[in-house]
Amino acid sequence: MKNKYPASAYVTRFNASINDIISKQRQPLSSRAIFVADNGTKLNTFNDVLKLTKGKTVLVDMWGTWCGPCRQEIQKNAKQLRDHFKGKNVTFLYIANSDVGKVQEWKKQIAYFQIEGLHILANPKLTDDIMQKVKATGYPTYIIIKKDGSYKQATTRYPVNVQAMIKEIESAGV
Repeated sequence: MKNKYPASAYVTRFNASINDIISKQRQPLSSRAIFVADNGTKLNTFNDVLKLTKGKTVLVDMWGTWCGPCRQEIQKNAKQLRDHFKGKNVTFLYIANSDVGKVQEWKKQIAYFQIEGLHILANPKLTDDIMQKVKATGYPTYIIIKKDGSYKQATTRYPVNVQAMIKEIESAGV
């Protein structure tokens, strides 16, 4: 557009937004994005996940690269939540669902949104087990795991009120 229509008002209007997108697309994966062994694809039950997070307070974000609301919530809230709990014993776990076979796209979006925390690429068994155990039906779904291993679906749902989510995580015992 810039080359073909250099005098267009749209060039100026969209230039900053387009440059921001291009910049984000070029970002490398953060060293704070930690991938579970085998990308977590061999985990089949929520109990397998609970073993990984034993003794920690965890916010689980059940999301998908294909899920517009999931990406929107990550972009809007993930950094703010991480910043609030910086230096506190809270782990952020992002479980991508219905993305098996899309490892490149999954990692590309983790880099784009700079999603820091633990990452699992869920196989269908794991997704089904988690969603059944927390009685969830859609995405994004948020789950809070307490240090003792007990868990519940967060009462704060899409669209997330960050302050309500912070209070809910804090009440789990940070």
